[in-house]
Amino acid sequence: MAENDAAPPLEWTDRKIGTKVRLALWLRDVIGEGNTFTKAQLRNAFPESAHVERRLRDLREHGWEIETKLTRVSLERDELLFSRAGEPVWDPATRAAHVARRAPSARVRREVFERDGQACVRCGLQAGVVPLELAFIVSPATGGASDPDNLITLCPNCHITVDRTPRPSGEEEIWSRMEELSPGEQSRLLAWMTLGRRPVSAIEQVWQLYSTAPSSKRDALKERLALAVSARDEGAEAL
Repeated sequence: MAENDAAPPLEWTDRKIGTKVRLALWLRDVIGEGNTFTKAQLRNAFPESAHVERRLRDLREHGWEIETKLTRVSLERDELLFSRAGEPVWDPATRAAHVARRAPSARVRREVFERDGQACVRCGLQAGVVPLELAFIVSPATGGASDPDNLITLCPNCHITVDRTPRPSGEEEIWSRMEELSPGEQSRLLAWMTLGRRPVSAIEQVWQLYSTAPSSKRDALKERLALAVSARDEGAEAL
């Protein structure tokens, strides 16, 4: 193809292309590596997309590094850091290769969810409290396969951190970490292993619900709980 016949560069403002590609272009061209942005900026840039934050998680499967307060404590609650760009998702060849190596079938999805007890394998949060998601143990960007052995069930909050958490290199290192646990911790871990998941307490379930609510609702809920606790404490003192 002659230079003058080359296709024009893609623009993130072009709504004819997919949200994931537009989001990658927006990060590259508007935010820039090493810079922060807020969820409000994200929503304002993509007002027509109700699932733009999910597309951020999709980009992580292509090697894009986007950090939150869960992975970098210096960030504010609604602030994110664009650390590094990954695969060029706007390239048709990249997209085709990703689809070919990713795309777990409906059967595989059911098998993984059933194997993991319809619960997040990290925090134990069960389906029905928040929607559960599949996550790759080894990212497709580095050759991870779309089979059950390379997939786990996570809640949205745990999914955000999965690619930033160091993993033990093998069985002996995991065993070494197990040996370091106290006898009580070893017994609790064995119970989780037998159950196939870590049970989540009622307070943890409520925390997960609270942490995924919009900031305006979080503020209102915090105020209501503070008033309830204050009223209860005052009643106890009166007795």
